[in-house]
Amino acid sequence: MELSKLERYYLSNQLRILEALYPNEADELAVQREAVEQGYSFVYDMGMDYILDGNDAMTPEESKEVWEAMDMFLSIDRTIQDLGLEDLHKEHFTRFRGYDGNNESKFMGFAAFTVERLGRFTHLPLKEELYFNSHMPTRQIYERMLIEWRKIDYQHRFPMRKEDLMKVLEAAVHPEIRK
Repeated sequence: MELSKLERYYLSNQLRILEALYPNEADELAVQREAVEQGYSFVYDMGMDYILDGNDAMTPEESKEVWEAMDMFLSIDRTIQDLGLEDLHKEHFTRFRGYDGNNESKFMGFAAFTVERLGRFTHLPLKEELYFNSHMPTRQIYERMLIEWRKIDYQHRFPMRKEDLMKVLEAAVHPEIRK
């Protein structure tokens, strides 16, 4: 990472303040500050492992995709309740399962952040309470379901008609293995 002398000055001052505010972390922060002040650019990233960038950071489009999937599952749940079709829970992909922690971790993290920190989608029907790791890839499943859900006029999504609900739920099954 390249930093100008002025950026290094600002960062050095911020690290000096943090050293004073957090005495238990002062030694580690002092090492980072010294690296910044001395221009040891190779070491700059060492203290920033928790700051995501590139493909690890969520784009606005990806964030909207997660929220749209959550909206869809709220709609599915409301429709099932309104139509008295609780038996569908046994046979279909009716609850939000989260995302795969190994392959879709930024999506999983954003879904958890949305519910736990932002307080949105708190009534989301989850497969397991406050558990967002599906342990299997789900993004493609959600994308297939969302294609069908987007075809429904917005005013008919909450709740859906039974035939629309079934199209959305059937889309969860990969096309190659549908009956």
